[in-house]
Amino acid sequence: MKKITKLTLCGLAVLMLVAGCSKKDENKEVAPTETQATAEDVMSPGEITKLGMYKGVEVTKVPVEVTDEELEAKLQELLTYNPEYIEITDRPAQLGDIVNIDFVGMKDGEAFDGGTSSGYDLELGSGNFIEGFEAGIVGAGKGAELSLNLTFPESYPGNPALAGQPVVFDVTVNSIKEKREAELDNRFVQRMSDFNTVDEFKADVLAGLEAQKEKAAESQLSAEILAAAVANSEYNMNQDYVEDIYNNQLDYMTSVLQQQGADFSFYAMMSGMTEDELKQNIRESCELSAKQEILLRAIADKEEFQLEEADYQQLVDMYGMSAEDLKSNYGAEMVDETAMMFKSVQFIEDNAVIK
Repeated sequence: MKKITKLTLCGLAVLMLVAGCSKKDENKEVAPTETQATAEDVMSPGEITKLGMYKGVEVTKVPVEVTDEELEAKLQELLTYNPEYIEITDRPAQLGDIVNIDFVGMKDGEAFDGGTSSGYDLELGSGNFIEGFEAGIVGAGKGAELSLNLTFPESYPGNPALAGQPVVFDVTVNSIKEKREAELDNRFVQRMSDFNTVDEFKADVLAGLEAQKEKAAESQLSAEILAAAVANSEYNMNQDYVEDIYNNQLDYMTSVLQQQGADFSFYAMMSGMTEDELKQNIRESCELSAKQEILLRAIADKEEFQLEEADYQQLVDMYGMSAEDLKSNYGAEMVDETAMMFKSVQFIEDNAVIK
């Protein structure tokens, strides 16, 4: 079974601030009693029963290396997605060409909305226009002026008033370009970059791949440092709290998938899991996040951390708003708690032993 990425502290911060995983239903009234617990007590993630070693955690960093095969694959990708377009003047347009056109669409002799454009680049055969439009341009040369008698499809969603209606498109062909596969030569390099030679370009692509791998390695190292610190301690978990995070995460994922036109079962299949396996994986991730929260609060208390202005920077970068706006949107207490956990993470990392 494949494993999806575990929730990290960043994931926990998103859940805390956006999903409100540690908030009660503010609209639900509860009669006060002498034994009623506070919201903080009810939604506590649990407690640490044994604070293990968190200073001097040892981890091994995997050396970053880009293979020749990886470099060649990246170069081929750049060639594939950046073909060359050569202007054609000695033959008419054919399928696969890019034609630059002006056109006016008319119904009953009157131009209709959305049917006029100038300097439009159209790949013949792409199927972007109604049936007959692109085929009608095939065989036309540069400078040709055409009148295409066409009919909109019966189920045309763009403009229901045009569905099934006969129209005329007056088209002028401004230019014709042929798409050709790019070759890794100096001309391609100069078209795509500020470099002059293939060697310079290759060196730059290699440096980019190394930077990507280095960033991924640093992220992986940070996750391993935190995971090691979490594993060194013992916990008494509040399973209701874990369940709350889990339900919020499911709701969030379901909402995002729906916006993308997918559903949970499809995502599970693409992840190589059944729905039950995926849900179990998510729940384990949520329990790990809860343990992280418990540990990081314990470290902040033991080290007697005090928040400074710079401690909010990670949240500021993550959400793209100032610390003041964060507090206004999510509450000062929640923002301070999350910033304090980031401070604890940084402390663990700063004191880790990297092999």
